[in-house]
Amino acid sequence: MATYSNAAYDLSLFSNGQRGKIVSIEENKKQKREAKRRSLTQTIASAAVVAVIGAVILAAVLAAIISKVRLTEMNEKISDLDSQLSILQSENVRLNSELTEIASSEQIDAYAAKHGLQKMENGQIHYFSVEGGDHVEKAPKTEETFLDHLRDLF
Repeated sequence: MATYSNAAYDLSLFSNGQRGKIVSIEENKKQKREAKRRSLTQTIASAAVVAVIGAVILAAVLAAIISKVRLTEMNEKISDLDSQLSILQSENVRLNSELTEIASSEQIDAYAAKHGLQKMENGQIHYFSVEGGDHVEKAPKTEETFLDHLRDLF
């Protein structure tokens, strides 16, 4: 026969005065090892991420430093070339003035007089006029040189 009980209506079982027995449950060793392994994997992964981020930041800082150094070197090189340009321009001005002084008509006349030359007189100037147009006839060669003989051989 079935017995009926009114335990479903017994609210005294749920009261604070009566506590149930506390039982400690031991962790599963396999789960404990798995949790330890997961923790170690997370630690290694986070360390790797930190190392990669640090390397990227270090590379960016080094790239900025290297670019600043190269920029400074290029600016120094430009400055040196500008100073050389100004020196060469002043040397060019000096040489042009020296050339103008040497090539002046007074200097040329003095040099010519020093070496026994004199200006032409009007009677020494002869003009040619061509009657037949703009052509010139070459006179026949009377003597053949050694170079002419070599040229004829080839």
